[in-house]
Amino acid sequence: MSEKLKKVECDPKCGFMVRSHDEKEIVDITTAHAKKSHNMTVTEADVKKMMKDA
Repeated sequence: MSEKLKKVECDPKCGFMVRSHDEKEIVDITTAHAKKSHNMTVTEADVKKMMKDA
């Protein structure tokens, strides 16, 4: 588990945002969101590139 709070945000039109201290949790939630809401497949590496400090 990471010490810093991290976040991933989708396009503002979508409004999706996830924050967690656990990078794996962010990856899991973001990949599920991309598939369900946007019919996109994103990898763990893709999500880690999108992560920012919250």
